[in-house]
Parts: sequence; C-alpha cells; structure tokens
Amino acid sequence: MVRFRAKQPGKAVWTTLFILSGPFRLVFLLLYFIPKYARPHPQWTYHQAVGNAILKLWFSFASTIEFRTTKSLDPGSEKERFVVMAPASPEAYSEVAYDKWIQPVPIGGMWYPKQYKSTVDIDKKIFLHFHGGAYVLGGVRPMEGGWGPQVLAEATHGLVLCPQYRLSSESKGRFPAALQDSITSYHYVLSQGIPSSRIVISGDSAGGNLALALLRYLGENSSDILPLPSALLLWSPWLDLAADPYGVDSHRNRETDYLTPVLIEWGLRTYRPSFLEADHPYLTPLNNAFATKVPLFMQYGTAEVLLDEQRSFCSQMEQIAGNRLERLEIPNAPHNTFLGGQLLGFEKEARDAAGRASEFLSSQGAKT
Repeated sequence: MVRFRAKQPGKAVWTTLFILSGPFRLVFLLLYFIPKYARPHPQWTYHQAVGNAILKLWFSFASTIEFRTTKSLDPGSEKERFVVMAPASPEAYSEVAYDKWIQPVPIGGMWYPKQYKSTVDIDKKIFLHFHGGAYVLGGVRPMEGGWGPQVLAEATHGLVLCPQYRLSSESKGRFPAALQDSITSYHYVLSQGIPSSRIVISGDSAGGNLALALLRYLGENSSDILPLPSALLLWSPWLDLAADPYGVDSHRNRETDYLTPVLIEWGLRTYRPSFLEADHPYLTPLNNAFATKVPLFMQYGTAEVLLDEQRSFCSQMEQIAGNRLERLEIPNAPHNTFLGGQLLGFEKEARDAAGRASEFLSSQGAKT
C-alpha cells in the first residue's frame, strides 16, 4: 500500500486527501494539546507538543508519497552565497568511495550567513555541515534547512558551508554518491586556501551519519590532499542502518518523536547498495567504533527513538584509547533540534547546544 501511494495515480489521490484534510487536522492538533495531560510528554509546552505533531504529520506524508524536489545548481535568489563545487582529482575517491556506475559530479553548496572571502575571513572557523533527512529528504537552501546552520554560525562566529549532496531518492543517488559529494565539498574548502586546522565537519541526523563516514574515510585515506579536520560535530546522528525501521513503533519514545518508520524504511531501501551489508562500517557506525585523532562533540535528545543507539555509540567511542568525545543530552527533546528547534519549541535548547559546541572547540584548542 505504501509503494502504491508513492506512484501515480496513488500519489495524486493521497496528496489530494492530505491537502483537503490538512486544515481539519491542524485545527484538531491545536485544540487537542491545550490540556497538559494530552501532550506526549508531561514536561512539554503547548508549542513543543504541537510542533512535534506537525513535523510527524509532514514526514509521514512526505515519506508515504516519496516526496521529491528537484535540486538545481542555479544560484537563484541566494546569488553568491550559493556555490558550485567541482569534483576533486580521481585519486581522492578510492576504495569504498569508488563505484563503476556512480561517479563524482559537480554539486552545489550554500554558505551561512555569507560567502567565505579569503581577504576578510582569514581567521574564521569554517564548518562543513551535512543536512539530515534520512538521505531522501532535505536541502541546503534557507527554506529547506537554513535555521540550524545559521544558529551554528552565530554561536561560533564562523562560516558554515552546507553541501547539496545527492539524495538516494534521486537517480544514481545510492551509496557512495553522498560520500563522494562529501569528499568533493571537503576538498573544495581546502582548495580555498583554508587549512584543515580551521575546518570542522558537522552533520545532523543522516548528515551525522555522512559526517562520520567522511571522517572514517579521511582517517583511512589521510594525505596531503585530504588531511584530517580539526573537529567533528554530530547532532542527533543516525547510527544504526541495520536496525528494523519498524522497530521505532515499539520504542518507549515513539510518542515523543516525529521520526516515522516509513521515512526510515525509504532511506534504507534507497541508500544501501546491494553489495554492502547494512551493518557495514560506512553505513552503520554503531558497533563499528574507530580510533580517531579528531575530537568529537555529539548532541541528542532524551525523547528520541534513536536515543539508545546514540548512547551506545558514544560509549563505544569513549572506550577506545586516545578518542576525545563530549556528549550533550537535551532533556525531553525529540530528534534533531538542530534542524527544527524553532518549530519544535526547543529553540533555546538548540542555541545552548550550539554554544556548548563552541566551548568544546575552544577547549580543544580550536578558536571560534
């Protein structure tokens, strides 16, 4: 039934029903959560309850019809803030990043809050941030996911570049397309004359998964062309692609998180290639901890359905000698407040987390 709704005429029928019923659903939610006892979490505000419900409704709909938007390399209204990044030399894409059928391509990128200028931004920290969306949704333009990068830039007084990596919902978007694009974007930042000591890799949700894959790749293939970054920031990362996506329906936090099994299943089905097992280290960081010289900061919420895998991964990384990891748990918060803190009613907590990340970078000798 789900696949039928993702194809015509089912998609058109389901979209029409969603649009027609939308106003009634919204009014219902606005009234339903007025009494505190009706809210999913006893400590949640009215804003938090409604925001979580709206996001859950949207992601349920978008993943059911397998919603897609066309990504363009045209700067549009973003003008000079949107850049196009050419692939690096072929030797940069080796081993797991090489694929006979999927090749590196030019990709777009969005700067926040402004484009990097070597003449005036010589001392600023540069954040390479990968957006979330289960590898099938999301984007880098301001209306798609600009709030979190803007907050990060403000908290650290740095500049954030968000790569428009290929989604697995697109043609030839399965792994290793996104990994190739992460290498392309990292090489692009280095090519601007920015030393790796000023570069921080960051990612939220699936973008956190991609950020870890890039860090693993750089560690296994470190060279003068691709040196290690100064730090890694993870925001509610997706860490277990081998788990049953419908397991979230039985998780104790299912009522306090907007992630849906249909969204997770869509991402898993389209992202994992047939020649890799789901528990491969480049797909599933959980139970595949690795040693790294790069300090890690990881934030997540205690009301997430991914909470257990996030806590376990932190413990696994911390047990490896030489690893430096700081974790921040936001009490009662759902998934990825970095992306949706404003809508979810966790804006203060999200801004505080960005501030904590800035303090972490300073404590590791990375000035912000």
